[in-house]
Amino acid sequence: MTEKPRLLVDIVADPVCPWCYVGLRGFLAAKESLSTTFDILPRFRAYQLNPNTPKDGTDRLKYYEKKFPDTDKRATLIRTLVTAAKESGFEFDPMLPKRLPNTLSAQQVMRWSHHEGLQEPFAIALYQSFWDGGADIGDANVLVEIAASVGMDAAVIRHDIENAVDRDAVAAEASAFSRAGVSGVPTFIVNEQTGFSGAMPPTRLAAALVQAVKQCS
Repeated sequence: MTEKPRLLVDIVADPVCPWCYVGLRGFLAAKESLSTTFDILPRFRAYQLNPNTPKDGTDRLKYYEKKFPDTDKRATLIRTLVTAAKESGFEFDPMLPKRLPNTLSAQQVMRWSHHEGLQEPFAIALYQSFWDGGADIGDANVLVEIAASVGMDAAVIRHDIENAVDRDAVAAEASAFSRAGVSGVPTFIVNEQTGFSGAMPPTRLAAALVQAVKQCS
């Protein structure tokens, strides 16, 4: 049997970004469609759209009312997100979460889940907890529960969050991507060489991944 070429996909994303949730779901479907051709290995990388969000989070509706004061534009954005989600094969309410958390702790756990080979299931559980359940993913107790649900050690995760393990390194990674020019997420980087930004329907995303592979050759 011929070994499939390995495809490393770095996904630069922030779990409180609705387009990142659409992008994640689109990526998972694209990954499945390409599974007979490539051995695709996703690696989720830290990014923070709002690094100055208070540690305890803030009211999400008030934040978006300030960021998008035009009610018609906000409504259009919501409709666009709902449509994009349907194109990626799922439904969600972009306005369900009521709190906008600081995601630095969530990104810390995301890093640890990679070391344990559990990053993809953790990412899925994290995004679903926030977008489908409205969970406060800035809260350590919530993060411990999500991590434990995918097989991570709850006691270790709690200890490491409380002791800020890797906190500075994760913040530095998020800042580095921003300084490097990543301004729109999700951004997909293929084989550490080339990439593209934006949530896409699975078929388009699969095609974009294949095209990026060709550019790496």
